[in-house]
Amino acid sequence: MVTMAQRIVELRSERGLSRPALSAALGFPRMAVEKFETGRQTPTQDQQEKLASFFGVSVFYLRGENNDRVRMDDW
Repeated sequence: MVTMAQRIVELRSERGLSRPALSAALGFPRMAVEKFETGRQTPTQDQQEKLASFFGVSVFYLRGENNDRVRMDDW
């Protein structure tokens, strides 16, 4: 099973963003994405929703709970 940390790395890399750039784009503290990607911190529900929305994926995909990138509001 894919972890949320791995998903964030994957999605960020696809966009060609640095960790600080992603943090800034989402209004997170500068080191937040690094902590998420290394597993030292889990994003809050609100942060998960912001990440999913930014990348255009479902929260379930972001969490690694399924492999369907489609957002539920697109169903």
